[in-house]
Amino acid sequence: MQNFDIDTFLNEYWQQKPVVLKGFFKNFVDPLDENDLAGLAQEGEVDSRIISHDNGQWHVEEGPIADFERVCQGQWTLLVQGVDKYIGDVTPLLAPFSFIPNWRLDDLMVSFATEGAGVGAHIDQYDVFLVQGKGSRRWRVGEPGHYAEIHPHGKLRQIEDFFPIIDETMMPGDVLYVPPGWPHDGKTIEDSLTYSVGYRAPDNLQLAESLAMMLDKGTGNQRFSDPSRPSTMQPAKVIAGDVNALKQQLIDTINSKDYTHSLLEAMSEQGIPEFPLEQEVTIEQVSNDLATGLSFQPAPGIRPLLCDGKNGLPLALYVNGSRFDVAENDIEWYEILASGNTFDATSSQDAPSFAFLQTLTTLINNGYWE
Repeated sequence: MQNFDIDTFLNEYWQQKPVVLKGFFKNFVDPLDENDLAGLAQEGEVDSRIISHDNGQWHVEEGPIADFERVCQGQWTLLVQGVDKYIGDVTPLLAPFSFIPNWRLDDLMVSFATEGAGVGAHIDQYDVFLVQGKGSRRWRVGEPGHYAEIHPHGKLRQIEDFFPIIDETMMPGDVLYVPPGWPHDGKTIEDSLTYSVGYRAPDNLQLAESLAMMLDKGTGNQRFSDPSRPSTMQPAKVIAGDVNALKQQLIDTINSKDYTHSLLEAMSEQGIPEFPLEQEVTIEQVSNDLATGLSFQPAPGIRPLLCDGKNGLPLALYVNGSRFDVAENDIEWYEILASGNTFDATSSQDAPSFAFLQTLTTLINNGYWE
């Protein structure tokens, strides 16, 4: 990171305006290449697509991609979502942005684009850091406004052109930050890789879904009651007190500890499938491995959340939608675990408790730690 002040960025740019960070990564080296991306795009569980512009027509091919020669025509871009879930070598790319909490980070999308290629001018509803890899790309960014949508293909949402307030050629190691709602357009000057660090911002519908999931399980699903109700002479008339009571019933549920857990589980959800070990390890094996000096680390893409039990939050660890309660005397070990760093028995002066080893064993058996 070159000459980057986090506090200045958060105070003046984050969710406020775009900025070009030239030379953010010094001596940048790509952690993968287009062949790695093509390999991922052939896998059924990986979200990928190729967007091409050929003879004045836009085309979109969604993965898995079986025949690259057929779909890679004209000026084309290969985009692969969630690369951080599959290739651990990209993890260092995310480290400089760790001043934003784990729960806000969505994934790392990586794209490879040929000369002249782009996906058209568009607006995203999330924050993104665009890290330039090999090659070069021209990025233009305009101001928020009302732009007519264009649908040149059923799977593409573009906008009309805009007046740029940023018009910059990005070189390896440069970063462009774009807040939600700012129109932008990138075109490749020479074949290039772009690493898009994207952030999620749940809307009310998504928050309501986490509430509905909790209620569907029967937790906190209270029924309305109205003892001591006065009689009415106008049965069709709705009184404000009834409406307020119904709202309060829902508000009380939202303010409950149960919903706090449900919300945190949703915040930790990363859509990472469990890959259980063919032969599960036991607590005894994990304990022995620690004792013999073996190290442990999270699987690619795993970003846990840890609550410290203060200010109304529970004392718990959340991993990909699962909750693990934490005992106060284990907090140091859970902080080590949640840091995302490799750790071993020497990482703490205190020996890990049986409860911590039990959690670690479950995480390993689920394929979340290795």
